[in-house]
Amino acid sequence: MTATPASAATHVCFVNHASLLIRRAGRYLLTDPWHQKPAFGSWLPTFPQYMHPAYLAALGSRLSVLISHGHDDHCDDDFLSLLHKDTQFVTAKFGSPSVINRLKRLGFENVLTADAQGTRLPDGFFVKAYISPDRSLDDATYTIHTGDGLVIHCNDNWNAFDPGIRDDILRDRNAFDDHNVMLLSQSNSASGYPLNYSDIPANDKVAVLRIKVRSMVLQGLRNTESLSLTRMFSYAGFASVFVEGKPEYNTLGMLPTARFLKDELLTDPEAQAQLRKVDIAEYYPGDVIDLGSGALIKAFIDSTHYGDDAIKAAAGRYYQQAGAVGACDTYSTATPAAFDAGKLRYFLDGLGSFVLRKLDTDAGAFKSVLGKSFEIHVIDVDVRQRLVFGKGAVAASDAVPPNKRLSVRSDLLARVLDGELLFENLYTGYEGEWQRFPSSVYNRDIVMFLVMYSYLYKNRLASIYRRADAATP
Repeated sequence: MTATPASAATHVCFVNHASLLIRRAGRYLLTDPWHQKPAFGSWLPTFPQYMHPAYLAALGSRLSVLISHGHDDHCDDDFLSLLHKDTQFVTAKFGSPSVINRLKRLGFENVLTADAQGTRLPDGFFVKAYISPDRSLDDATYTIHTGDGLVIHCNDNWNAFDPGIRDDILRDRNAFDDHNVMLLSQSNSASGYPLNYSDIPANDKVAVLRIKVRSMVLQGLRNTESLSLTRMFSYAGFASVFVEGKPEYNTLGMLPTARFLKDELLTDPEAQAQLRKVDIAEYYPGDVIDLGSGALIKAFIDSTHYGDDAIKAAAGRYYQQAGAVGACDTYSTATPAAFDAGKLRYFLDGLGSFVLRKLDTDAGAFKSVLGKSFEIHVIDVDVRQRLVFGKGAVAASDAVPPNKRLSVRSDLLARVLDGELLFENLYTGYEGEWQRFPSSVYNRDIVMFLVMYSYLYKNRLASIYRRADAATP
């Protein structure tokens, strides 16, 4: 006879990155799938997905999928295309329908949205979504009520909880014992900074990155403590970067396992004091949490039998052999369209209009962007164009530097402007070099609008330009 866990209990398996497979009573909820489609044109998941997509696709109507937001490391189109078109999806009730439209383009119509009031899925899972509009308009924190426990799926939201959101989650958390609740928090950098910022000396980049990640992890631990929990799970930071000619982006990146965070990063007295209040669970792909008892069941291939460096190196060899590295943007052998300075102007004008529309609707908290400037320098053809938000195009000037500057090769930018690549690949994907003036000011508002505009441009505006250009005699 085969022994199986009690079917009524909830079990949560770590698949990879921000992907969990939650099982209860013969039903499954998968969060944020990412198999091996390059995210941002250069990221591949380390750890690789623990379960082959065929097993997940074979679950059919037993499987539902939660998409936290539309970034490719949380929403792998290639993986999703394997699923039955009647698969139940859930995402947050965002102001923009970008996630829903993306799923519809893949043929999925069975999409529910959730807000802070919650939505019950047909399989019994109850999902709430919390959006903090002063931080992000296209991401959310989710809670998943399973009946015998609560999973707090923060994905990329490591910042301090808004008080109202914290209080609402705390009320739900208080219905359970500590061991019935899991809080999973992003524990790694998810942007190009500081590695692809040319104004930061190369020798300082690792130190700056460690300071950044340390701050993120400490905030995740404080969020966990604010919910009267004593255990946090690290996830949403397990990726390797493959940019041709830039091996340092991969070698300098961190694999934020509990072992690394506790043994190498959080070694100072302040961090050690926080770790005495909240531990970081040793949770590797294939490991399972029994949410009823809180017990951690190690994977058959036990992470204590391999090292973090060994799995990262093995994953890199596999991706090379499987052709996944060759699918990354900078390894492409495709011939891009010729660079078109007029199309760059079209891109920047569209960005300026997009920001003004957003400020009139759901992005009012980011009016700080008005008057700031963004410049693109196409280095091999020496073309520079600058946009001042709220004003429009202005002449680029060395005397007055922009708030943020991107330097990029014309071949990569041409593919972006043609709608083949996502503009965010040049930032989060490490494919361009960036500067900020002054170097100490992040200008998060500019980055947020660029990221949101990336998807609109690729999915709609690039094709509009192509049609207009084709119609011109």
